[in-house]
Amino acid sequence: MREEKLFSFAVITYKRFGGVIKTVESVFQQDYPRIELILSDDGSENYYDAIDEIRSYIEANKPENVENIVYSHLPQNQGTVKNINNAVNKANGEFFKALGGGDVLACPDALSRYARYLEEHKVRIVFSKLEGITPDGTIVKHLASCEENYDLLRSFSCEQLCDRLCARNCLPAPAWCATRELFERNGFFHEDVKLIEDYPYWITLCRNQEKIGFMDDVLIRYQLDGVSSAGSYGVQFMKDLFIIYQNYIFPYDRRMGVFQPVYNALKSGGLQAYMAKAEWGKYSAAEKAKAYMKYGLFFLYIKLGNMRMALRNKQR
Repeated sequence: MREEKLFSFAVITYKRFGGVIKTVESVFQQDYPRIELILSDDGSENYYDAIDEIRSYIEANKPENVENIVYSHLPQNQGTVKNINNAVNKANGEFFKALGGGDVLACPDALSRYARYLEEHKVRIVFSKLEGITPDGTIVKHLASCEENYDLLRSFSCEQLCDRLCARNCLPAPAWCATRELFERNGFFHEDVKLIEDYPYWITLCRNQEKIGFMDDVLIRYQLDGVSSAGSYGVQFMKDLFIIYQNYIFPYDRRMGVFQPVYNALKSGGLQAYMAKAEWGKYSAAEKAKAYMKYGLFFLYIKLGNMRMALRNKQR
């Protein structure tokens, strides 16, 4: 009987530690036989105030199948991308999965299903499906950033999936799981951005002809707290998006043929509109009026998109 491979699971934290124990609890409920738990913090000033309670919970509740615990605290805040890369660096397992504090594994065999899929389908990365969960426990089935038709994604070549990603990031960041070999072959997440680790990396994987697997199982419940809901992205998040489009999309996107420059200009305008919304609280009345005149149609498009998604979730 062969020995199961070690599965490294990382909890990524910064400042907010309230949901960490809930995430760890979902790991402790897993039936996978060999788990390594990594807690990787991005230089939180309140880290030492919070970690003792978390450590006590882990020591009191750690099951036998959790073989190793790694605590890592970056000396200063460096951003989500470097924090996840730090966790990948610390991992000893053949499989790797990361979640933010508060996000949870949706069922006790989630890690087993991930590992089984990776081995049986001989891919180095796979996406499950996910559900959102609000603070009051309401399940949200439809999320703006997630492609729901995995049959379609499974039918795509790497080039077709790359085109899909150039249109929008359709692969849900909390739902991926990978092998160590993925990072050995493709490098770590790109550190020219600070917060958005997933989007440019998925594009890179497609351009590298890395086959991506898709599972229909809902294995992740993603905490919805309203901080980064559609239409309300922060300034740093938007700065990352500008870098992603300038470095990873605009130089290579050819979907629109001779109209590509027009499309790129419209997309840039949309990004500027999102940036305006991110900076809205700093604007004077005159600056807000100017933004409405310049980006009014984009604001309307954003609002209609949010309304459409809200309607879909009411009809589920």
